[in-house]
Amino acid sequence: TGDLHGTEPTTMWLSAGVPPNWIQYEFDKVYLLHQLMVWNSNQLIESFLGFGARKVTVETSLDGVTWTAVADGPEFSRAAGAPGYAANTTVKFGGVEAKFVKLTINSNWSGTVPPTGLAEVRFFYVPVQARSPQPAAGAKGVSVETDLNWRPGRQAAAHEVFFGTDPNALPPAQRVTDHRFTPGALTFGTTYYWKVNEVNAVTYPGDLWSFTTQEYQVIDDFESYTDDEGSRIYQTWIDGWTNGTGAVVGYLQAPFGERTILHGGKQSLPFEYNNVKTPHYSEAERTFDSPQDWTTHGADTLSLYLRGYGVGFADRGNNAFSVTSTGSDIWGNADQFRFVYRQLSGNGSMTARVDSLIRSDAWSKAGVMIRETLEAGSKHAATVVTPDNGVSFPSRNASNSASVQTNVTALKAPYWVRVTRTGNAFKSECSPDGKTWTQVGTNLDITMGANIYVGLCLTSHNVAAYSTAEFSNVATTGTVTGAWQSLSIGVTQRANDPAPLYVVVEDKAGKKQTVIHPDPAAAATAAWTEWRIPLSDLATVNLAAVKKLTLGVGDKASPKAGGGGILYIDDIGFGHPAK
Repeated sequence: TGDLHGTEPTTMWLSAGVPPNWIQYEFDKVYLLHQLMVWNSNQLIESFLGFGARKVTVETSLDGVTWTAVADGPEFSRAAGAPGYAANTTVKFGGVEAKFVKLTINSNWSGTVPPTGLAEVRFFYVPVQARSPQPAAGAKGVSVETDLNWRPGRQAAAHEVFFGTDPNALPPAQRVTDHRFTPGALTFGTTYYWKVNEVNAVTYPGDLWSFTTQEYQVIDDFESYTDDEGSRIYQTWIDGWTNGTGAVVGYLQAPFGERTILHGGKQSLPFEYNNVKTPHYSEAERTFDSPQDWTTHGADTLSLYLRGYGVGFADRGNNAFSVTSTGSDIWGNADQFRFVYRQLSGNGSMTARVDSLIRSDAWSKAGVMIRETLEAGSKHAATVVTPDNGVSFPSRNASNSASVQTNVTALKAPYWVRVTRTGNAFKSECSPDGKTWTQVGTNLDITMGANIYVGLCLTSHNVAAYSTAEFSNVATTGTVTGAWQSLSIGVTQRANDPAPLYVVVEDKAGKKQTVIHPDPAAAATAAWTEWRIPLSDLATVNLAAVKKLTLGVGDKASPKAGGGGILYIDDIGFGHPAK
């Protein structure tokens, strides 16, 4: 430590003792060598055995074949054989170019040659190549208006800059006298390659570097709004309080922006929609102080990120269902989850294929359940799929008592699950294909009444997040009656009613164009999703002079009574997505 060596033999190099004794170093490229610092062998026995190198031939080479000796072969100073040993030999190279260096030890401090060794050597070179590029090599999200810079080689009189998008066919170099280069107009979401050759009496080729430009220029990332009068989010994004629609932007009390549910940064736009009443659609609109130009730097896409809450329960038809839930867990003395259920009398079973499960936690749970009551502490038996912990058989054999469970690890959705009641015996099974079934754990004895409930269960295992599960091939056996019903057990939950989304872009001349999200139920998107709109879909608008942007929920062209919910919008921008 601190450039001081200790005496531990395993930290040193020692030859096998068969002459010639030599060690060779190969660098990653040719360097202009300045000097070599040497820490000699420093074992505790050094003072009387003298393993350290003494007479040494130092040679350099460009190719590892032809070698040139350093003039006046140096004698390496002896180490003290004590802790805290500092380098005490310096070999001057005088600026020789080399990729290889060989040290041949002709004698050591014992007076004989074998064995011999060293503790450490350190090479120093004159930095003649361009280095420390800015943007950094491999950087992403680089501004499309960036300049290039680098630390120049010490002997450079000029710099040859190669710059382009094909690393195998860069355009001819442009020569500059300063270590700065302006590449001109760059394109969004594009990877560029560049290198700098440093030129003087000789040319020192540079390394190939690359960077990728930002995908989008920010239109609104909602970071600039505060809770102060005049800069509140709803004072820029005008909602139903002014435009008469069902939209409410921002919260009624500070903080007015959303600061927990985020795609990026520290704030997103909360957008509550209510299409129950006239006009049956909801809009929030922003008018720009100055018209915006969305056509620069190869822009071809309008992008925004959105998420809401999934429908608590949606029947997709053909025995397929979508369920969304939060909740701490199906566990402990009381559960927090969503239960989609029917009534079961006597013996029966519930089977489903868990097609997918949004991971809110390693222990998010989606599956099938038989439950005595609809209370949080009810007796139950279930078979559930988790994202990271396989298939589980959770159960509670007494009301409001602790849960137990058995796991089969390394299984993930899509996977089939089943739970069966035969008297008071409950059996859990899982299957990769719905044909070959494996029992999870052993049958459990749980006393339940004759009339109970059977259905689908989902918990996010994360009270701060929602999870969505898609089920198919849902089937029951036994006397199962009533329509499917959805109930949040043990926790209050949000759910969005499905509704279409749209944007309206208006230019400074008043021309407007509307684009509708391809998913007619997009308002019920439960995870952050990017909506990319080709600017070609807005061709009737002057995109070089955009004056207003409107976000809408519902069917404005043919309005009809709908539902409600809350969306979150973040990171609106224009640009070009990277490949």
